[in-house]
Amino acid sequence: MNKEAVGTLTGKYFHSVKSDRETIEWQGQFLGLASPGLYRVQLYEWINGTESEQRLVPATDMRYWKVYDAQEQMLDAYELYAKRRGSAPKVGV
Repeated sequence: MNKEAVGTLTGKYFHSVKSDRETIEWQGQFLGLASPGLYRVQLYEWINGTESEQRLVPATDMRYWKVYDAQEQMLDAYELYAKRRGSAPKVGV
C-alpha cells in the first residue's frame, strides 16, 4: 500500500489477505492513523458481524489488503469469495 493511500483509509472497510494473496483473514474498518505508518483498525466477528477487537497494524502489512468504500461492498465481496472457495456461511456486519 503506498504512502498516499494510507492517509485516506479512515472510515473504509477491508479484508486482510494472507501472503497467498487470496485467503481472507480478517474483516474490519479503518479507524485512523495511530502514528505514521501504523493504522488502528476495528475487527468484526465472522459469525454475527459484531465488533470484536481493535488492533494496530503497520501499513507495510496491508500490501495485499482489499479495501472497500462501503460495508455492503465488503460483504458482497466476501460472499463471492465464499462461493469461489465453496465454504463459509453468509456473514453480516
